Amino acid sequence: MQRCFQTDDTLSTCKQDLLAYLQRIALYCHQLNICSKVKAEVQNLGGELVVSGLDSAMSLIQAAKNLMNAVVSTVKASYVASTKYQKSQGMQNLNMPAISWKMKAPEKKPLVKREKQDDGQTNRVKRSSQKKHINPVQALSEFKAMDSI
Repeated sequence: MQRCFQTDDTLSTCKQDLLAYLQRIALYCHQLNICSKVKAEVQNLGGELVVSGLDSAMSLIQAAKNLMNAVVSTVKASYVASTKYQKSQGMQNLNMPAISWKMKAPEKKPLVKREKQDDGQTNRVKRSSQKKHINPVQALSEFKAMDSI
């Protein structure tokens, strides 16, 4: 990517931004390599786990976050640079590959979310004709049988 922008002076601000982001990526890669070599020790003292070197684990996570943010910033800046400026004549004459971005159409999503029905019985309204009719004498006999126990 650096070689692509070295010959063109019209992209000075975009070029400077991209070069700065690329330097940050190299810095964070180096920092991540150093942090990954420092290991946190886990010791079992009296039945409890004690972590020594927690700072090294946290710095490893922070270095990874910094690297990912630098990569995202580089991709955004390169997208802006490629869409802001058209191909220059010098690049076309040298047959150098220019960066071109083709946007993918977003996936279609429904405007209204439908609720999922786990089983068919949950949202049905029962009619009174579907209710189970129990003979009152039978219901009373069940209670009498319970009293005798």
